[in-house]
Amino acid sequence: MDVDIILEPDLNPAQVAELGQVAESYGIRAVWSSNYFAHWDCFLSLVPLAQSTKKLLMGPLAVSPFEMHPLKIANSLLSLNQINGGRTVIAMGAGEGNIDAMRIQRPEKIVRAVREGIEIVRRAGHHQLGEGYKGEDFGVTFPCAHAWATATPPQVYGTAYRGQMIRMQSRVADGVFIGCTPPEVMAAAIEEVKEGAAKREAGMPALRTNTFWAWHLKKDRAEGYKESRRELPWRAIKLQKELIQQCLTEEEAQLVRDHYDEYVASWFDRSGHVKSVPESISNRLCEYFTSTGGLQDMDREIERFRMFGRAGLTEVALRLHDDPMDALHLIGQHVVPALR
Repeated sequence: MDVDIILEPDLNPAQVAELGQVAESYGIRAVWSSNYFAHWDCFLSLVPLAQSTKKLLMGPLAVSPFEMHPLKIANSLLSLNQINGGRTVIAMGAGEGNIDAMRIQRPEKIVRAVREGIEIVRRAGHHQLGEGYKGEDFGVTFPCAHAWATATPPQVYGTAYRGQMIRMQSRVADGVFIGCTPPEVMAAAIEEVKEGAAKREAGMPALRTNTFWAWHLKKDRAEGYKESRRELPWRAIKLQKELIQQCLTEEEAQLVRDHYDEYVASWFDRSGHVKSVPESISNRLCEYFTSTGGLQDMDREIERFRMFGRAGLTEVALRLHDDPMDALHLIGQHVVPALR
């Protein structure tokens, strides 16, 4: 099973390159840059990394066709792919924060629109836009051969949780990111992936499957829990009650929902402290939906990743937060060798 890392969006290109070089030395498969609405550009920030590594895959996570036309996504992606010699990946989805920040209205049929976006980007990479593209939501009117692009096309992933979106992406994309889903409940998502993958066109590559998974293991165990609690408002589809009841009682889950605004406040003030919810409840959420703790918890987390592999994932992408180099060394020294 392969290991990827996902970086914070506020890291500058030099920091990204430094982290990526170390990641490559450890055998990390890919580095993903975060695409946020007021941070470093998710494509440009990877250029120094592209110029300073030889094997590492790299690309943005995630880009929505509603914030950037798929043809322009393809142009940026193929430019990066040319610079790094065919080592580019991208994850595409419906978008969240960026769309809201720019007050962009989503189309009526979101799944169809995302499908068309993925198809345009994939076709550009495979030199299949010579006759343009005619979709219901997106189109390419003029021939776009992209003759300058490298012969090795980028790998285009979709991002989804469940349902029609994940089945569609499993059918048309090179890979699927299954969002923040604990291995204990991954089976249902994988069944939907298989349903979609069974309808892939002949000649398409074997489908890759990945998951976004937060990493909060630190040498100081208390700091790991503090960091993890701080990030809780963005876990489990923003602490959706149906999901958090997988590790909480109904009453505990309702308590969390009743004080969700306090979780958001704890992210903004960086405290990770929600005064209205017992810390033990928040810690349980951390342990179920992320990798949280200290070095003594490393074996437990490695077994969790093995469970991901047994469930059907081909790789796991670990999202780093504070002190990313320290986190990278822990992952490179402990996780990568264990999963080879």
